[in-house]
Amino acid sequence: MTPKRPFEVRIVLVRTIYERNIGATSRAMSNMGVEKLILINPACEITYEAQQTAATGQHGLQNRTTYASWEDFMAKEPESIKIAFTARDGKGRQVRDIEEVLTDVATHAPQFQVSSEEPYVVHLVFGPEDWGLAAEDLEYVNHCACLPTFGANWSLNLAQACLLGMYTLRLKWGGTRTRLDGGKARRAPQGIEGIDPEATLKTWLEEMGFDLTRQRKINVFTVLRRMLLQNTPTKKELVILETVLQQSIRKLREWKELKGRER
Repeated sequence: MTPKRPFEVRIVLVRTIYERNIGATSRAMSNMGVEKLILINPACEITYEAQQTAATGQHGLQNRTTYASWEDFMAKEPESIKIAFTARDGKGRQVRDIEEVLTDVATHAPQFQVSSEEPYVVHLVFGPEDWGLAAEDLEYVNHCACLPTFGANWSLNLAQACLLGMYTLRLKWGGTRTRLDGGKARRAPQGIEGIDPEATLKTWLEEMGFDLTRQRKINVFTVLRRMLLQNTPTKKELVILETVLQQSIRKLREWKELKGRER
């Protein structure tokens, strides 16, 4: 199903180990009409090897954006739907086939149910080559997706995974196909600061008496946070949530102050 609203795809590589995979990803992006390459805390330097691997697809590599951390990324990237690719399920990970995720987003995400000429950003997120994305990385995304394989080896090369992810998205959501008649290649159109409902949610839970300091992979905050992200709320919905939580926090603090005076 094609979204009702135009979209801009951005590739996010997290803690990439080998620069050749960054170069190969840049080349794959040029095949799929994706121009924005983002690196989060890369574990390699970008040298001639990356340029050589990118070959005729240098645009993403040469115009890449690098962030030191997820916090930096979240502060500077636009509002988006973030789809993380992982081959591991279990341990609280709700992983679905990429086709199912794309159908779900196009059908139900409120960002794509409105008529707008402004493209909405979709980040496709890929982890490092050794162990992939960690649980801490997935706290920042809306959906977890896997790429189907049909052999005993389910592990994909990073650049191959990026190519397959973008290709599947193009098949599901569309784009302008490249002409193979020798003519000029056509490209698909490409293209908050403000509230912090997650911090407010944590404050609200603490005011409610929940202990969030204990080191557990899953607690009430992570569960509620994941539920919030997976429903891909709009900015307006986040503003309403922030307002409700702030009002609740004020009432709780007023009640605690009153009880303290009565003692």
